[in-house]
Amino acid sequence: MRVRTTNKRTRKNTKAPERLGEEKLNNQGCLIKIIKYNEANDIIVQFQDDYKAEVHTSYRHFSLGNVENPYYPSVHGIGILGIKYPAKINKKMTKEYDTWFQMIRRCFDEKHKNERPTYQNVTCCKEWLLFENFYEWLHNQENFDKWYNGRDNNERWCLDKDILVKGNKTYSPKTCCLVPNNINVLFTNRKNYRGNLPIGVTKHGNQFVTQCMNPFTNNKKQEYLGAYLTPEKAFQVYKQYKENIIKQVAEEEYVKGNITKKCYEAMMKYEVEITD
Repeated sequence: MRVRTTNKRTRKNTKAPERLGEEKLNNQGCLIKIIKYNEANDIIVQFQDDYKAEVHTSYRHFSLGNVENPYYPSVHGIGILGIKYPAKINKKMTKEYDTWFQMIRRCFDEKHKNERPTYQNVTCCKEWLLFENFYEWLHNQENFDKWYNGRDNNERWCLDKDILVKGNKTYSPKTCCLVPNNINVLFTNRKNYRGNLPIGVTKHGNQFVTQCMNPFTNNKKQEYLGAYLTPEKAFQVYKQYKENIIKQVAEEEYVKGNITKKCYEAMMKYEVEITD
């Protein structure tokens, strides 16, 4: 019996030398290579790309091309999940992954862009196409804990790309910050609703009315700032009022520790422009 067992084991490994180093394209079109072959049901393959991910599988799955590359751009055809951090825990999407997924969607989902024209020219840097890089950036933010625990406290937080660099259209480590929603909405562009008029201005008869949301009031309505003969005058009133609001919110949220010093300084010197 011992002799038979030894011979059987030997036969299992006879294919090892010839199969080691064998390459094949998987069903995603990714090149894979066998780098370790113990037996038919115990092999390790390596993807021949920049990430060199190694996957334990069987020779049958390898030969059928059924071994999936964890670094394949599977999210909206461009986002890469990777293997370092989970997308779900207990079948629930993690906050990090959900934030990254929504960012990729805003940047690369054409249907979403058509429904929300403000994202038409918005894109994402190459570094953040990989979830692992975005995840690590999040965890390195000074106010990460505030952002992360906001969901448990029924507070909505946002990934903002508009404060640090005015007019920015690219999500990236240098242009983004984490902010409470009450800050994010201060920089919402409503150009589609005002036509060609300056921001904060609408026409009523022969006059130009300006109004602005005041987050320090409880009615959640636009505060009426007056009616003027020219859109330029109405805008100047709006501009001064809005910039004061932004400074007040910056002071309050910085004291609470909700925003970083960099974000605070950007808000304190933010200027509302007529074409915003």
